[in-house]
Amino acid sequence: MLLYKIKVIGDLTPSLEIGLFPILERLLPIKFIYFNQGEIDVAGEIIIKDWLKEEIIVRSNSVPSLTMSLLTNEVENQCIQVEINFLNNPSVPFPFRGRRVNTKLSADYSVLSLHDNETVLATINEKPIWLVSEIGQVKYFRSAFSLPQILPNQNFSDLFNGECFLEMLILLEFIREVTASTMYHCAPLRAGFIIDDPNLHWPRYGFVDYREIAAHARRENYHVSFATIPLDTWFTNMAPVDLFKKNSQWLSLSIHGNNHAKEELAGNYSETLRKALLLQANWRIQCLEQKTKISVCRVMIPPHGACSEEILAELPKCGFEAACISAGSLRAYNKDKPWIKTLGFSPSETIKDSTVLPRWGLTGSIHNALLIAAYLGQPMILRGHHQDLKHGVELFDEFAKFINGLGNVFWSNMTNLSRLNYLSRMDGAVCYVKPLGTKIFFKPPSEATSIIIEKMGAINDSTWQVVSMEGSVQKILPSEPLFLSDYMHRQMLIESAVSKITNVATTGFKPTSIRLIARRLLTEARDRFLTF
Repeated sequence: MLLYKIKVIGDLTPSLEIGLFPILERLLPIKFIYFNQGEIDVAGEIIIKDWLKEEIIVRSNSVPSLTMSLLTNEVENQCIQVEINFLNNPSVPFPFRGRRVNTKLSADYSVLSLHDNETVLATINEKPIWLVSEIGQVKYFRSAFSLPQILPNQNFSDLFNGECFLEMLILLEFIREVTASTMYHCAPLRAGFIIDDPNLHWPRYGFVDYREIAAHARRENYHVSFATIPLDTWFTNMAPVDLFKKNSQWLSLSIHGNNHAKEELAGNYSETLRKALLLQANWRIQCLEQKTKISVCRVMIPPHGACSEEILAELPKCGFEAACISAGSLRAYNKDKPWIKTLGFSPSETIKDSTVLPRWGLTGSIHNALLIAAYLGQPMILRGHHQDLKHGVELFDEFAKFINGLGNVFWSNMTNLSRLNYLSRMDGAVCYVKPLGTKIFFKPPSEATSIIIEKMGAINDSTWQVVSMEGSVQKILPSEPLFLSDYMHRQMLIESAVSKITNVATTGFKPTSIRLIARRLLTEARDRFLTF
């Protein structure tokens, strides 16, 4: 893999060398070279500058550079709330271009003076804080901020989230400029809403009215997935079943645990019990599908976000295509895992061969979180409970208007969102594809004459199967080119040969206790009577 070397010029604090820089090197094809290492052949430079001194910037190469403020201390600075005005300039990334955004940032920053040939990219109180100049085709950025610092107990998402993101955004944009020649492109914008717990017992569930939601979703163009509990499949009512069948473009079902027990997907189980738990959930959903003829998405929405790495490892083997969990929940229930340091950067996480889509709640700095998700190529998935619709489904309408304002957004069920999960790039007439799941939909660019599926961890060790819209099937290995005929330029299905358990009858399901059944019935009764 090609590594882009970035020289760092100026005084560094130890936290950068042991915190931020190693994390970025794991996420991106870059290698930081320090000034005293004498490396000459570099692709970019970061210059750490004390803006209180004379503003003379020495660049050693005609390569992109980012000049940032000198770090002042090793502790978290006090944060202040500010309004950032991003200019409508091509060097400002989508989707921030031309927007005013409220965010938090360090109180310790400098206002920049504008030099000749510099263009303002962002301001605070009409004063420049992010600038760019261009000589030939080389861009030189200047920032009013210091390099962001990651403390030992933090991860990437702590510095790039809806609450605070500006310092990291400026750094990431510089790295994108350095690595532009081999940069991957994400799948199209995609989005969906999730409501946890509702079932098909009645046309309503608490403040959820399926008919009303379908009407709003159709009018405002969005999709709502209801994470239903497999234990609840003992009874179905044909009224909501018919409604879901007629409105499948707007409404769908996904899977919410198994019994909805406390932290049931984060328990310390044996491998046998883990498989039994997941297969029982899948079996219950299969029974629901047979009764209703409704297809349920094999995407696991863990109750309360509680899910262990061990459960994630079993999901693909037990027929699940993905899970949907927030970065915060992943970290909370897997505190000792090394992969938590990089959470929040990729379009999705790949943990033990399992694809994990991100999600966010319906409170807090949600608009900023959605902008960051669009910037990173992540699906924009907002999750709530029926109580969130206490004041009406207009809550979804407003978020949908904001999301649809970002461009042409694909709204769909959780299966389709998980299958639009890949990175791709063109090299001449060859299209390189990095699947971020075991099964993806992909449409090759018209100029591509062949595709190569790139290895992306252990998930890609096996043979891949490419199925065209006409039904032809071809098998290829990672890094092996597949030459495209004319009809293959339409959407294709790319699927990995992951072994799955098919004989569910031999798994020995553990009977659900009377206590859990009673707890679930009482919880549902409470939810339903809240509306009276």
